[in-house]
Amino acid sequence: MKRCPQCNRVEPDDALKFCRVDGVTLVSDSTALSHEPGTAQPGPAPASTEIETSILPHRTDANISRGKAATSVLPPPVETTTGKLRKPKRTRNILVAIAALVVVGVAIALFTSLYLSRRKSTAIQSIAVMPFANESGNADVEYLSDGMTETLINSLSQLPNLSVKARSSVFRYKGKELDPKKIASELNVQAILNGRVMQRGDQLTLSLELIDAQTENVIWSESYNRKQADLVSLQSEIARDVSSKIKTKLSGAEAAKLTKTYTSNPEAYQLYLKGRYHSTKYTEEGFNKGIEYFNQA
Repeated sequence: MKRCPQCNRVEPDDALKFCRVDGVTLVSDSTALSHEPGTAQPGPAPASTEIETSILPHRTDANISRGKAATSVLPPPVETTTGKLRKPKRTRNILVAIAALVVVGVAIALFTSLYLSRRKSTAIQSIAVMPFANESGNADVEYLSDGMTETLINSLSQLPNLSVKARSSVFRYKGKELDPKKIASELNVQAILNGRVMQRGDQLTLSLELIDAQTENVIWSESYNRKQADLVSLQSEIARDVSSKIKTKLSGAEAAKLTKTYTSNPEAYQLYLKGRYHSTKYTEEGFNKGIEYFNQA
């Protein structure tokens, strides 16, 4: 048997090494045979030559040094009114800038619209009908291009409030490739009307182009394809179209005067144009040929 030197408890199990009560190492005790196992013996405990040890819980340096670090509780951040006031101020500045841009944009759009509408609505008060170019490749058709130019000059000169340059002023530019702005500056007109005539057999093609002398932009262009027998009605149609494009308002009498023709016979009209073409050469031969064609008409 073994006995606990601390509490004198006797343990019958020799294999047990430590006291089940206080954990002290048990010692062999022959006197404990007369006692009941598992009971404590009164009296002083006999001296023991064995070193008494106690079982203590395992401790580590980490356990020894571990401790709660002192923490300090910081006060919550104090909200200032500066941040609250700065954000609305920035937003207000952005809104003011956007509003200013919108106002400027609207002002520019209105100004541009008024300017363009005024330009479009302003009637052309002066025009130069340039000699029509003969693109037929046949000199015998030259009378037709010159005659149609002169007829249109005479028709447009009937319009009120419109200054039309005379034949003698514009025909000095015939056959010359010049800048429309330069011609308009020399003739002091707002618009230039150019034309090209081409004849193929009985088919006649006339292309017109009305140019703004200030901007050199094309205000209007049109191409007419007619039979030569329709030459008289074509001249009236051209005069009416050009008049509408230069913003001239006509009364009934003025419109009738503009489209007035002196003959409805296309052959007689062509003979008249040939007579005008030769007589304007201002030569004896030209006058004689002109008179001959006038008599045939």
